[in-house]
Amino acid sequence: MAGISPFFITGANAKIRLNGKTLAFCTELSYSVQILTQTPKVLGMYEGSSVEPLGYSVSGNFTVVRYAKDAVHSGGNPPQGVASNNAGNGVGNWGGVWGGTTGDFFARNGIGNDGRANEALDPSKYANGTTFDIQVFQKYDNRLGQHTGNSNDSRGLSSAIAGLSNILQGGTGGGGGSSGPNIDLIGVANIRNCRITQADFSINKKGVATQRFNFVALYVDEDSFVADFSGVGQQF
Repeated sequence: MAGISPFFITGANAKIRLNGKTLAFCTELSYSVQILTQTPKVLGMYEGSSVEPLGYSVSGNFTVVRYAKDAVHSGGNPPQGVASNNAGNGVGNWGGVWGGTTGDFFARNGIGNDGRANEALDPSKYANGTTFDIQVFQKYDNRLGQHTGNSNDSRGLSSAIAGLSNILQGGTGGGGGSSGPNIDLIGVANIRNCRITQADFSINKKGVATQRFNFVALYVDEDSFVADFSGVGQQF
């Protein structure tokens, strides 16, 4: 949509990450929070006496433009970011299993929740399958005087964390370029404890291959609030 101010969240200035790692070539993302309610009635009143919540659920979907492992060697000019991570952007390459000897070792031994989303598509993994988180950010170019970072957080600390992530996970995993030194990120939404429920692959003669994933999740946090569990002790 041409002419929209960068002040607003758009597809051009949004970044989507899965467990802190950029989700390569994600073109669409939507989620829905549904609160089931009931309005009990009492004698002598036509309207309900209150609106009582009965359930809370989160669901959504996203679409990824696919590229395969080693596609960078097939000729042509790969998009920005692909050369830094040539493992492909299939569901099995999200999170910590996306390259990296150390990250692969942790993943194979079930250490940590590193976004092994592919386990939802493998029946043999259902007993120990993990969930993943999806984060949505808005990017700002701080060279335009729109710096949004914490002035107390040095760029050196951020670089150190990013370097450790690269050692564990192998490459940047950008798939569409990293944020770069002049870009700040504002948190927009955090979809927690997701699990894939459906995966659809489509391709046509004149278009690129895309894969659409449906998911369910436990909670959604946004920039203005954080969702918390409702029970006391039942979640353990």
